[in-house]
Amino acid sequence: MTREVPVVIDGDACPRGGRETVPVRSPSTGEQLATMVRGTPEDVDRAVRAAGHAAAVLVSMTPRARAGLVRRVGELIAERAGTIAHDLAGEQGKPLREAEGEVATAVIMWHEAAEIVRHSTDEILPSDDAARRVVVVRRPHGVLAVITPWNFPATIPTEYLSAGLAAGNAIVWKPSELTPLTAVHLMDCIRDAGFPPGSVNLVPGLGHDTGAALVSHPRISAIGFTGSPRTGDAIARAAGAKPMLLELGGNNATVVLDDVDVAAAADRLSSAAFANAGQICSSTERIVIHRRIHDQLADALTERAKALRLGLSLDPSTTIGPLNNEPTVTKVNGHIEDAVAKGARVTTGGKRAGGWPTPLYYEPTVMTGLTPEMLAFTEETFGPVAALMTFESDDEAVGLVNGHGLGLIAGILGEDVTRALAIGRRIDAGVVNIGDVATAWQPHTPFGGYSGRASGVGRLGGRYTVEALSQLQTFVLPADAMP
Repeated sequence: MTREVPVVIDGDACPRGGRETVPVRSPSTGEQLATMVRGTPEDVDRAVRAAGHAAAVLVSMTPRARAGLVRRVGELIAERAGTIAHDLAGEQGKPLREAEGEVATAVIMWHEAAEIVRHSTDEILPSDDAARRVVVVRRPHGVLAVITPWNFPATIPTEYLSAGLAAGNAIVWKPSELTPLTAVHLMDCIRDAGFPPGSVNLVPGLGHDTGAALVSHPRISAIGFTGSPRTGDAIARAAGAKPMLLELGGNNATVVLDDVDVAAAADRLSSAAFANAGQICSSTERIVIHRRIHDQLADALTERAKALRLGLSLDPSTTIGPLNNEPTVTKVNGHIEDAVAKGARVTTGGKRAGGWPTPLYYEPTVMTGLTPEMLAFTEETFGPVAALMTFESDDEAVGLVNGHGLGLIAGILGEDVTRALAIGRRIDAGVVNIGDVATAWQPHTPFGGYSGRASGVGRLGGRYTVEALSQLQTFVLPADAMP
């Protein structure tokens, strides 16, 4: 019997009724895993109203009480980790080992959100008036709209849900239609942890109707979204002046200085470029290499790409799985074809892999000769492609890293930390890893796009997410009302 992903409002799964449905298929096998019910604008309205009632309950709870519920969600995810990881790998396509790691990280994030709110404090500021006192408190926004993508269906939603609930918000959540089974698992854990009904309402659907109805709803107080810059721009226009936390991706570069251990750098870059088949917003896509070591590093990275084991997501021997969907494969192909037409050379890969159950398998690809005129330089590729280019001076390296409109994360591999840091200070990225690849990120640290770039607004990560999903309220009161 095919499983069903329902609309969940006020704690209850809604009968399918006459709603349209969407099949949920494994990118690995092509098997239909479930049927997803498409939420309607009417469902969005009911969900927002249910969240409004729940928000009044959540804000009245003590931080300790909310923290206890948030922590319990993490405990339940840990107890069910095997089942969740199995479904996550099946619907997303990543190797089971990576899915297990993602679920384990989600557990940590729920626990950290609980600790953050448990130890949150208000502020007493100096007053210019001796007869008055100034107190600043942190309050929830109210009802959050959360829209999340398919590449990390456990951790990316967790960033918003754990922090949003910890801060006292209620949430209406539209997960990706490509990975909704993981969303059902998270919803079950939130319900079983004891959150009030309506604390998180699930409205599956497509972006152009369900998502649009959600972000434009007048009773939505703030918005959290991870996805493409184009969709982020549309959300910003629809939302107007509402607070927004937008993580919009990047075409991230790692600079490789000429003093590195080439073998160690190749190991690190292989993981940075090919983890999750390159479908990571922080993935290293452009590798900017000092000309003196370029050929040696290109050969080493090509060897490592060839050694990856492409395969079924649930096969324990698989080290890289298929891409998640056909539009992603089409874009990856287009970027490679464009680069080759403009002079780049593919040293391995560069095409779909035949002989698999679906056409979504793509050979891990290394190409040299990337230039700023190529789409792989200016746009996010979001696939298993390591695109190499050279530099001679540090000034040239900085110009190449900054030479497009995105600015999410960057890395600099080199033994000379002083030199690497001097380069890093000139890079327009929200995160710069010194002595490491662009892809590396610690989930409690602030993560987001650099100002003036198209990689987003605000910061995700630990207390920074809690702060983004809440607001400050200032009380000025008579001095005799306080000790």
